[in-house]
Amino acid sequence: MYYYMNPYYVSPYYLPPRTATMPYHNFPSSIQVPIQPSYPFQPQRRQYPDVDTQQLEESAHKFQQLIQQADLLVNKLAESKEFSHELMSAAQKSDEKKVNELIKSTGITIKVKTSFTPTGIQIILENSKMGGDCCDLLIALRW
Repeated sequence: MYYYMNPYYVSPYYLPPRTATMPYHNFPSSIQVPIQPSYPFQPQRRQYPDVDTQQLEESAHKFQQLIQQADLLVNKLAESKEFSHELMSAAQKSDEKKVNELIKSTGITIKVKTSFTPTGIQIILENSKMGGDCCDLLIALRW
């Protein structure tokens, strides 16, 4: 072991200063090590079943219907200042029944879940009435 100036701690990685002055030509410039695989065989790739897009297409069509329903609501909120004021005041009074009635009055025909806070409203449009329960659409608006 090498002598270290500090008597309380001896580092195993400490090298005395004279090793820094050793000529570099004593060390090999590059070491050639053959690379061996860790196991002698190549793993086989996993076989996946054929792709069936029928359910994805059905979900996309049902989601288009949700978007059409959401478009009715968002257009009403954007175009009618009176409707927006009425909805917000009902939510501030925590009148959930009135909020749901106002949302249904926009022409939405599907199931709606609402929750509101002092900072905004969340409206979840569900397709359970359409069958399939494939998807929901969450509309989160701030006020």
